[in-house]
Amino acid sequence: MRLDLAGVLRDAWAMAKRDRDVLIGVGGVLILVPQIAQAMFVTAPPPLPESGSDSAALQAWIEAATVWSRQNDVLLLALALVSLFGAVVLFLLYADRERPAVGSALSTGIAFLPRYVLLALSVTLPVNIGTLLLLLPGLYLKGRLLPIGPLFVAERPLGVFAAWRRSFALTRGHGLALMALACVPLLAGDLLALPFQLLGNALNGAPMANPVVAALLDIGVGVGRTLGVIAAILIEVALYRRLKTGT
Repeated sequence: MRLDLAGVLRDAWAMAKRDRDVLIGVGGVLILVPQIAQAMFVTAPPPLPESGSDSAALQAWIEAATVWSRQNDVLLLALALVSLFGAVVLFLLYADRERPAVGSALSTGIAFLPRYVLLALSVTLPVNIGTLLLLLPGLYLKGRLLPIGPLFVAERPLGVFAAWRRSFALTRGHGLALMALACVPLLAGDLLALPFQLLGNALNGAPMANPVVAALLDIGVGVGRTLGVIAAILIEVALYRRLKTGT
């Protein structure tokens, strides 16, 4: 089966235009707010050392990363849970067989969230490790797991391992194409947030820095990242529908 990637993007864009009010309501509260809070209240993690062979620099980075994690782990966990809840609600609205209303999706999402958190961890950890170490294997794995979120909701009850097998079955033969597709929302969100991040870095520490300007820049970063997250969700839903129907 030939997969029409352009068709997947068209479907996602059509959903975004059609359901703009719902996406703004749900995404604005459950995804945008955590993204803005992270931009405002969580400092950037220490950068990796330039030379991986410098044991002293690596040890210093590990110590700095440990301190950073201790300072931010509770807030990051809380914000991540809210964002995951937002993703669950959107998947329920688009992939649930019963097509629930927003209120019903919210109540169902609360009960379903623990299982979805396990799924998210099972995907995020290996994808991030593969991306950090070798880049392409992580992106390839991300591509093969693109439909796992909507199928986990649509075909429930489904275990985490069964969801992995189902995702790999649906994406068989499309690994390289989906690796490229996985980069689209990721790059889009980062590119939209980048100008605000660069400007914020340029103004950081300036003696006359305006806190209102700083807050607006953080909001800009949050909006950019949120658009990337919502785009990813819509693309995953559109992809799952096409893979399931073979179109």
